[in-house]
Amino acid sequence: MKKIKQKLFSTTPSVVRKVMAAMLCMVMVGLFLVVGCKKDDEKKPPIEYPIDVPFMEYTLPETCQWKNLDYDEKVIIINNDRELGNYLACEGGNYPEIDFEKQTLLLASGNASNGIEKITVNHLRQLAENDYELNIELLLCDTIAAEKWTLALITEKISEESTVELIVTEYPIDVPFEEYCLYHDLSLRYWDNEGVVHEKYPCWKNLNHDEDAPDFVRGGRIDVINSDEELENHLICPEDYPAIDFSKQTLVLASGMTLQCPVAIHNIGFIKTSANQYTLKATISCGPFQSGEYWWFAIITPKIEDEATVLLSIYKPYN
Repeated sequence: MKKIKQKLFSTTPSVVRKVMAAMLCMVMVGLFLVVGCKKDDEKKPPIEYPIDVPFMEYTLPETCQWKNLDYDEKVIIINNDRELGNYLACEGGNYPEIDFEKQTLLLASGNASNGIEKITVNHLRQLAENDYELNIELLLCDTIAAEKWTLALITEKISEESTVELIVTEYPIDVPFEEYCLYHDLSLRYWDNEGVVHEKYPCWKNLNHDEDAPDFVRGGRIDVINSDEELENHLICPEDYPAIDFSKQTLVLASGMTLQCPVAIHNIGFIKTSANQYTLKATISCGPFQSGEYWWFAIITPKIEDEATVLLSIYKPYN
C-alpha cells in the first residue's frame, strides 16, 4: 500500500507541470491573437471621403401619394414602415414594400420658381461618417407658375443620426456673353442685325458645313475654342485680331448654310441647361432669293470646359 501511494504522489509534480505548460501555451496564443488583431487593425487604411453612394430612384404606385411635406428643400431619412406611413397615403392601406433592414428611403421635396421639365440627380455622396450630400438639378420650362416637386431615392442603409444636405440648382441659367466680330476688306455682301448690307469679308475659315442636312439651315455646327492655337486654325485675317484671355474665356463659333439669301442673324442667346451642357440660340432671317449662302457668328463667354456639350438652336421666322 505504501508503494502505491508513493507512486501516485511521485507522478503529481509531472501532471502539474504539464497543466501549467498547457495554460502557459494558451496564454501565449491569446496574446498572439490579440497582438495580431491589433496589427490587422493598424493595417486597415483610413476611409477616404467623399464616397459616391449608389442609389435608385423610387416611383410611387398610382394608388399612393406623398403627404405631410413642407416643400422647403430638405431631405427626410426614412428607415422603417412607421416613418414611411407618416409621409405616404395609399388607397386601401396597401403600402409598397421596402427592405428597411438593408435600405433607406431618402425623400426630398421643394418648390421650383417655374414649371419643371426634368429633375436630374447629379450625385449622392458621403462626406463623413454621418454626413451626406444630395445634389440635384431642375430643368425648368416656360410655365410661369411655381411648381412643387418630390424626389425619392432608395439607397444602402443610412443611420438615423445622419444628415443629408440638399443642393438644388435651377436651369436654364442665362450665361453672359459678347459678340466677337472679325472682318477684313475683301468684297462680299453681308447683312448685319439691322438689315444693312456690308462689303466686308469674314475672317473665319474651316467652318465645315454639312451639305446633306435636310433643313433650310444646312450643317449648323458649333466649335468650342479654348486656346490661341485652336483660334488660329479658324482665322484667315491678315491683320491682328483682338486677344482673348483663354484662361478665363471661351470663344464659341457657330456656322452653317441657308438655302436662301441674304442672311440676317439676331436674337442671339446663350443659356446653361445643366451642369455640363449649354445651348446657343439665334434667329436667322432669309430673303426670297433661292441661293445658298453661308452664315456664321461668334461669342465670347466665361470659361467652358472642353468636356462640356454646346448645342445649337436656330429659329427661322416665316417670311
